[in-house]
Amino acid sequence: MAFIRANLSTIIVAVIVFGALGFICFRLIRNFRQGKSPCGCDKCRAAGRPAGS
Repeated sequence: MAFIRANLSTIIVAVIVFGALGFICFRLIRNFRQGKSPCGCDKCRAAGRPAGS
């Protein structure tokens, strides 16, 4: 219990950072599965479409 009290601020910051990273990864994976590209355009390879189409 003393460890948690001594490091409570660090633990809270770590939870916030890992939560944000998890949310970003979740959104990227969800958008990729829906066929949306991470850069916002619809014609690049990142959108899951072949080049030139």
